[in-house]
Amino acid sequence: MPDQMDNRPTIPRRPKPSGDEPGFVDGIPVEELVRLTREFTARITNEDRQRLALEVTESGKSLQTGLPFVLQQFFKGKIDLDVELGKRFPSSPLVSSVSFLPAPGKRARYGIAQFVGQDGAAGLSLEISGSDLEVSFLLGGMISVRFTLTSLADSSRQRFLELMQRSNGITFLWTKERWERDYLVFVVRERYARMYAFSPGRFEAACRLTPDGLEQLVAWLGGFWSGDSGAQELKPEDHPSGTFSW
Repeated sequence: MPDQMDNRPTIPRRPKPSGDEPGFVDGIPVEELVRLTREFTARITNEDRQRLALEVTESGKSLQTGLPFVLQQFFKGKIDLDVELGKRFPSSPLVSSVSFLPAPGKRARYGIAQFVGQDGAAGLSLEISGSDLEVSFLLGGMISVRFTLTSLADSSRQRFLELMQRSNGITFLWTKERWERDYLVFVVRERYARMYAFSPGRFEAACRLTPDGLEQLVAWLGGFWSGDSGAQELKPEDHPSGTFSW
């Protein structure tokens, strides 16, 4: 009997996939990870769509009339807003060099932030004064387009800061006029952000932010929008040059 047992063919065991094995990440097939990621992103997008639609109707705006076509399709669930905006701005620049006044997390009532691309050809600036926000996109050191969001409600600012803490999601920053005035859209995927700005009937702009840049931006905005207690009386003239230079 022992001899018969020894003569049985040996069936090799397949080693458990490791993170270094091609086609696997932490032992999970790449195809499975892609499927799970897509399902998760679709669920988050659907939740954002429902939340935004509710906020719009509660503000007294109609989802049936006056909406830009892209937003109409988004609220109807007919398009993926991330994909659609990505098609419109397929090569939006990455602005990764950052300067802040004051530093992120510091409380203040006035401030300015500047993002610049590696080659210096594109830039983004955000300027805050009270509840007003101005966002400027610069291209080639020659053309700048400015978007203005005035009298942002405290509830809108707080909600925006909360939603921007997520590693994935779509977040709008707009005034009570919604799409009838300038507004911003942030699409965040694994903390990488695409920032879109829209000015109805005039112009549009887009850029990309790194995870570190996005985190600093949210912390910087929080210094203005997380309450007035202890805020500095910082004014534009407090900066040595009065403003940042491109």
